[in-house]
Amino acid sequence: MAPDSANHRGKTAVLLIAPETGRLPEDMCTLAGYISGKRGGLGDVVTALCAGLTERDIECHLATINLKKRFQKENRMDKAEWRALRHTMDPEKIHLVSSSIFNDLSSAYAGNPLCDAAEFQKEMVNHLIKEIRSKNKGRLILHSHDWMAGGVITAYARSRGCPFLHTVHNVHMGYIPQEMFYGVDLDDLANNLYFTEDRGKRCIDSHATAIKNANLINFVGKRFLHEVVEGHFADRPIIPPAVRKEVTERYYHGAVLTITNAPSPVLYPESCDYLVKKYGPEEEILPAKRVNLVAFQKRTGLIEDPNAILFYWPSRLDPMQKGVELLEEIAQRFVIEHGDVQIAIVGDGVGGDRTHEEIIGRIAWASGGKITYQHFEEGLSMLGYAAANDVFGASLYEPCGQIDQVGNLFGATATNRDTGGYHDKIKELRLRMDGAERDEGNGFLFRDYDSGGLWYGLEKSVHFHRRAPEVREEQAKRIMREAREKYSIKKMIDEYIGVYEKLNGGRPLSKKKYQAFTQNFLS
Repeated sequence: MAPDSANHRGKTAVLLIAPETGRLPEDMCTLAGYISGKRGGLGDVVTALCAGLTERDIECHLATINLKKRFQKENRMDKAEWRALRHTMDPEKIHLVSSSIFNDLSSAYAGNPLCDAAEFQKEMVNHLIKEIRSKNKGRLILHSHDWMAGGVITAYARSRGCPFLHTVHNVHMGYIPQEMFYGVDLDDLANNLYFTEDRGKRCIDSHATAIKNANLINFVGKRFLHEVVEGHFADRPIIPPAVRKEVTERYYHGAVLTITNAPSPVLYPESCDYLVKKYGPEEEILPAKRVNLVAFQKRTGLIEDPNAILFYWPSRLDPMQKGVELLEEIAQRFVIEHGDVQIAIVGDGVGGDRTHEEIIGRIAWASGGKITYQHFEEGLSMLGYAAANDVFGASLYEPCGQIDQVGNLFGATATNRDTGGYHDKIKELRLRMDGAERDEGNGFLFRDYDSGGLWYGLEKSVHFHRRAPEVREEQAKRIMREAREKYSIKKMIDEYIGVYEKLNGGRPLSKKKYQAFTQNFLS
């Protein structure tokens, strides 16, 4: 390592541990441009953190799952080309956890997520944390993201005195059978593990363990944190009792904070390479969106109509959280009753369950080109945002959610249920021409978790998107500008760095002044 490296300057490094990531900044290391395992908002946050910390001259490392075939496909490489790349390119700050279990997966959550998590955690504990920590002379702060990065990873960090922050992106249980951790000295970590019984097996509660051990816990939305602490959803199997107990206890001891996710600037429509026509808030938005809409329609089999009102669902088909069953109940009838409306769904099922993929697929086939369903592919997903009039969902609960943020950045309204992160971020659209004091808001909310509630929310959005183009153009510009101010990547990164420095005994991680990161990254 070069004499002026971080080790020789005595800097503390940050290791992000996450099951997924989006596109990484190429100045992070030479391998960065070839890695992307994004499935949702977690990946976008990791991307933004890697980019922001690197820009600030903070020694930033990322440990994530090696989705070998996906990386090959996205880089248009065969097995031999990928192998040659990996054998000749120094990953430096990107640490890929490899296993035959991951080779064919499209995401960390495909296949058997419990098995995926166990393999990931084993490698981190047995090898990677030690290696990265030693290279940085023991000066290392861990930042674990969600349950797959919890469990034995966080128990090990606690037992070795390694400070760490744990971010709660969701509250899935993650009960991993103890037997899956063959090769890990669980006896050494037992005092820091949260054990439970599940289906007759002794399991490690991966999320509760992380929350129990973390120096600090971060929630990605204020409303959802309060819902957890105040006992919301007690009648549904949403928030595991152990997670609620540990969060509540840490909350009243002042160890829980909130930092709202902010989308990475690579997701801005003026910089996104997946669009047919790029655009920004100072340009003509509706004409650009119509160009992208037609391109999206051609790729997905929708009827080609540049004037169609496109409602876009870019979320996984999750009946436990995202309300996909509500969409199934109304989609066909909604496009029949609203002849100018189309619906696009881009997302995968959960785990190995293909039930809702099949249901949505049949609904799309029967719609005659008014509804389309496509499996998640990053380029298509981003083009969908550029095509959409409204980005919508029907979440039962939502720690943060990011589809509304990205939708607003692309000049679309957002429609969702009034819960969690959507309560924090979506404000009802009100116009001065209708009697409001000023133009305000960025979308539409509904309260009832049923198909009638979703229909009501979409009806409000349809009413707005049938208004004169000059009205919609003005509001799209305003929504785009306000989204950039509200979801500031600089603010999010500054907040995280403040937490890291607190864990570092109040010492700064870098002497470099924060430069205009967003502008630099966009350029």
